[in-house]
Amino acid sequence: MKTLKYKLIIPLLLLTVLTSLVGCVPKDVSTTAQIFALDTVIELTAYGECAEEAVSNAKAEIYALEELFSVTDADSDIHRINASPDEFVKVSEDVYSVAEKALSLHTLTEGNFDISLYNVLTLWGFTTKEYNVPSDEDLTEALAKTGIDKITLKDGNFVCVAKGCALDLGGIAKGYIADKAAQAMRDAGAEYGLISLGGNIRTIGEKPSGEDWLIGIRHPDINEPFITVLSKECSVITSGAYQRNFTQNGITYHHILNPKTGKPSDSDAVSVTIIGNDGALCDALSTAVFIGGTEYAKKLYKNTSDFEYIILSTDNNIYASEGLKGKLKLTEKYQNLNIVYK
Repeated sequence: MKTLKYKLIIPLLLLTVLTSLVGCVPKDVSTTAQIFALDTVIELTAYGECAEEAVSNAKAEIYALEELFSVTDADSDIHRINASPDEFVKVSEDVYSVAEKALSLHTLTEGNFDISLYNVLTLWGFTTKEYNVPSDEDLTEALAKTGIDKITLKDGNFVCVAKGCALDLGGIAKGYIADKAAQAMRDAGAEYGLISLGGNIRTIGEKPSGEDWLIGIRHPDINEPFITVLSKECSVITSGAYQRNFTQNGITYHHILNPKTGKPSDSDAVSVTIIGNDGALCDALSTAVFIGGTEYAKKLYKNTSDFEYIILSTDNNIYASEGLKGKLKLTEKYQNLNIVYK
C-alpha cells in the first residue's frame, strides 16, 4: 500500500502514560493494537466494554483516510488532483475540508504553513530519498510555481491546482486523521483511550482517576523525554529537524522547508510541540512555529487561543506558552534546562 509522505516523527515516550493507567481499569476491558499506516507504526488503545470494536473502527478509519490523502497512490484524491493540473477534480468531503482548512491556516501563519511545496521537497529528494542540494536557480524556478494562489477550491468538493504546482496535505492530514480515529472510537462506545500516530499523540476522554494524562516529549538528540506535560483530552504533536535529514559536504539539511526560500528552516527552534483540541491545527502549527521560531510563536499565540506550545531552542532554553504553567516538568537528566514562559 502506498502512503503519504508524512513528517516522520519519532514516537514520544508513552511509557509514563500507559503505566499510569495500569490498575485503574481491568485488563479485560481494554484492547491495544498496532498497525502500519501513514508511513509509520500506529498504536491504538481503547478502554471500556466496547474497546475491541472501538479499536477495529479506528483502524478502518485510518486505512480509509490513508487511501484518500496519499500523494503516491494513483487512486487517491491528492494524486488525481496533481495529475490533472488546471482542471477541477471532485474529491471526498474529508480531503476538501482539510484543503480548505490548510488554506486558512496559510493565512493565519503568514505563509509559514504551505501545502504547495511538494515539488520543492522533491528537488531536495525528501519525497524520493534520492537526496540532493538543489541550485538556487532550480529553487527559484520551483518556488515560482508554489503558493496558495495556485490552488483553487470550488463548491461541491472540487479542487484545482495550477500547472507545475503539486498539492501535499501530509503536514496537516495526520492530525486530522487522529481526530477522526478518536471519534470512531467514541462512536463505538469507548470510554477513553490513546492513539499514537508515529509520535502524534491523541488522547481520548479522561483517565478514570480524574487525573490528567502525562505525556513525555522526546529530546531531538536522544530517544528519551526531556520534559513531561500534564494535559486533558487533546492532541500533542511535535516537529523537529531530526525527523528527516541528510548530510552533504559536512552540512546537514532537514525536510522542514521555509516556503519563502525553499531551503531548510534556520530559526532558533530545535523542537516544537503544539498542544490543543484540534489535531489538524496542531499538526500545521508545529511546522509553522518550527519555521518561525520563538518570537513568532509568541506573536501567533496572541492571535489565537486555540493551542499551547513548547519549544526547545538553540539557546538551550525551553520556551512555553503561559497556559502551560504548572503543567510542565523537566525529567531528571535535563534539570539544567530552563523553562521560560512567553
